Amino acid sequence: MKERKQTTKYLLPAVFAMILVVVLAFGILFMRNSLMKLTIEERSSQLEEMVTQIQANLDSGLRTHWNLVAGLNNAVQGNHFENSLDVSDNIVHMENDFCTDLYGCRVMLLDEQGTAYLSDGPAGIWYDISHLLDGEKRHTFVSETDTIDGSFLVFSQELDSPITMGENHVRFTHIVLLKDIQTVKQYYTTTTYGGSAATYVIKKNGTLAYFDADDDDVIGARNIYKALEEAEYVQGRGFDIIKEQLDKDGIAAANILLNQTEYYYCLSELDNYDMTLMLLIPADCVAVSTMDMMNSAIRTGAIFISAMALLILLAFFSLIKVQRSSQMVKLEQETNKELNQLRMVAESANAAKSTFLNNMSHDIRTPMNAIIGFTNIALKQNPNPEVRACLDKISGSSEHLLTLINDVLDISRIESGKIQFMPAPVDITEVADTAANITHGFLSNRNLNFNFHQEALEDPYVLADAVRIREVLVNILGNAVKFTNDGGTITFEASYRPGADGQHIVACYSIADTGVGMSEEFVEHIFDEFSQEENSARTKYKGTGLGMAITKRYVDLMGGTIRVESKKGVGSTFTVELPMEITDEREVKKTDYAAHKADLSGLKVLLAEDNELNAEIAIVQLEELGMKITRAADGEEAVRFFAENPQGTFDLILMDVMMPKLNGYEATKAIRSLRNHPDADTIPIIAMTANAFAEDVQASLDAGMNGHLSKPIVMDEVIKTIAGNLNRSAPFDFRINEHLS
Repeated sequence: MKERKQTTKYLLPAVFAMILVVVLAFGILFMRNSLMKLTIEERSSQLEEMVTQIQANLDSGLRTHWNLVAGLNNAVQGNHFENSLDVSDNIVHMENDFCTDLYGCRVMLLDEQGTAYLSDGPAGIWYDISHLLDGEKRHTFVSETDTIDGSFLVFSQELDSPITMGENHVRFTHIVLLKDIQTVKQYYTTTTYGGSAATYVIKKNGTLAYFDADDDDVIGARNIYKALEEAEYVQGRGFDIIKEQLDKDGIAAANILLNQTEYYYCLSELDNYDMTLMLLIPADCVAVSTMDMMNSAIRTGAIFISAMALLILLAFFSLIKVQRSSQMVKLEQETNKELNQLRMVAESANAAKSTFLNNMSHDIRTPMNAIIGFTNIALKQNPNPEVRACLDKISGSSEHLLTLINDVLDISRIESGKIQFMPAPVDITEVADTAANITHGFLSNRNLNFNFHQEALEDPYVLADAVRIREVLVNILGNAVKFTNDGGTITFEASYRPGADGQHIVACYSIADTGVGMSEEFVEHIFDEFSQEENSARTKYKGTGLGMAITKRYVDLMGGTIRVESKKGVGSTFTVELPMEITDEREVKKTDYAAHKADLSGLKVLLAEDNELNAEIAIVQLEELGMKITRAADGEEAVRFFAENPQGTFDLILMDVMMPKLNGYEATKAIRSLRNHPDADTIPIIAMTANAFAEDVQASLDAGMNGHLSKPIVMDEVIKTIAGNLNRSAPFDFRINEHLS
């Protein structure tokens, strides 16, 4: 009996241990299934984001073609042609005038009988005319009729004023732009997945209109929808569910098995173009980091089970050997201590990573403020022409360096593609001049021939983002200088041609060099992030490999195109074309005049600034405008100066943020809380700080400030912001600094 009780005493813990191990094993299995489900959702979400971006690129690119159609409509409406030969001649002229070959397009006219007329004559009845009979004036669809060889994306518009032909006055009712479907590839091609992605353009009825991929079509069916319906789906989702989601949301993703290989696909409706876009990618190319994380979690879980099993066995044997129980407790305590230490280290690393960008931005902007500020002060001392030329180049290069710093620090914006495009009235010829001047600075201590030619432009005033255009040009010119050996030649040409209509022009920039050139294989990847042709290139030529990737994003954002031709050992030629809207010269002058019109003489300013150089620069520049400056060396002193002086002593407070004792936010709140001071609620307080991110601007406003100026300070913005807050003569135009995140 005693032995039986002893056996029972140890059997129950053993059974419990076995049950616990089984429960943990099922827990890990459940975790794996959950992680697999999350991975599928993550992959689908990633694919949807990619397709959404491709769709945006496609919409942006094809929108230009409607502008082209509108221009053709205006050019041809109301005409009368003598015969079909006259019609063809006019189509040839239109194609030449509007450079339709650059878009991969042809022009077609349709008469009321459905006969198609092209540059080479009548082409017979165009059977796709059935698409145009629903009463709408515009149509876009994929055409594959036998009337014209090839597959086209059709942009059709009913003529505002029908044109006629011959004595019988045959009426033409529609003008049509036929875009070769293969030229659409540039808008949706992606190298994100290493060339493994296949793109399908599908008609509304599910039939394939166009296929593009490096490998063969794994679907291999004429009707894509039918093939997807018959495919084997992972996680039990069928095509009927996907189609329902597509009809509801305009986008849907799923994973299927094709030839025993798992794929992910995403469908996105292009309602404006009467077609659907599909991206098909092998599963092992999507969310690779997520899969690695999941496998790592499973391995960790397996290790955890093993560790728990070991602990349970130790606990079981501890029942036999009571004396070892204290050792187990001690071991557990030490393990928990190590885990807590690891957790604290991880939290500290996350906190450091979160503050890195703000600290780096502040630390770099502070010396940049001194460089730009003292350069501007020196320029106002009437230096001799040689010194002025040097100072002008320092000033231009400093501004460009600041632009580069903003882009490099704004990592989240670069990764997400959220780059601000801010067109404003500018003299477009000055942009090329500035880029050329900056390039001259690159040429110091170099034996290079630099040729700059700019076409004279009668009306150079346009709406454009001068900062982005200048960065595109300087990026390319800087690379030309970097990769051209001494004795070589760099040629920079700026020309301008008419745009889609009379209100637009296209700026054309060509930058050619006789440098080291690139191989044909690398040219295809020149715009990829961190791309450099040779492993030793970064050491030899310096640079991050981000310049061309950023350049391509800027050009795409501005609706332009960039092309590159290069040959190893011969040189490279980059061609950039940017469409832009013509504006009134008075708009450009108004921008320059408003900042200098305000009379700020006699203004009494309390300047809170702890940095001696920044204080010196600000005082000199503000006193040149006639202002009277009182400086406080920290936030606490600023509050005391304001509190101890009567009403009207100060008209305005310029407040730094990063200061000892009290920072700018704390000092502002302290001033606003001075209930016994009549000016506490009304005196304008403007942040003037190296904290330049969007969250810093919001923090300034939340603290009770009236505006925010980012260092390095730009006096035009300082004047406009001060005048706007004091209702002086310059109009108040407070805007968040255009370089903010």
